[in-house]
Amino acid sequence: MTKYDFCFVYVTVENFEQAEFIAELAIKEKLIACANIFPETHSMFEWKGEIKLEKETVLLLKTLVNKYDSLEKFIIKNHVYETPCILKIDVSNGHKDFLKWVETSVNFSK
Repeated sequence: MTKYDFCFVYVTVENFEQAEFIAELAIKEKLIACANIFPETHSMFEWKGEIKLEKETVLLLKTLVNKYDSLEKFIIKNHVYETPCILKIDVSNGHKDFLKWVETSVNFSK
């Protein structure tokens, strides 16, 4: 394990059902170790010239940096938004046993 082998991927989705769908399938595909789902947050943004205030659900996905590109493609393929928010946040340190579990979870053969 080196300094930036791990990352969080922050994603907003339309609702809890979409979050659950993406998270479960990403776990089955060994793209992530786990997901936190934060239901019903409020997001304000400008879209196509209009200020919007929408309810969304936040996904915080835990994975390895070397899985990020595949995970991003997977999210785009399964996301309903035209331009989904997908942000990679590098993790420089953490509880070593937890990080080992993340590593083992996404590298375990299906």
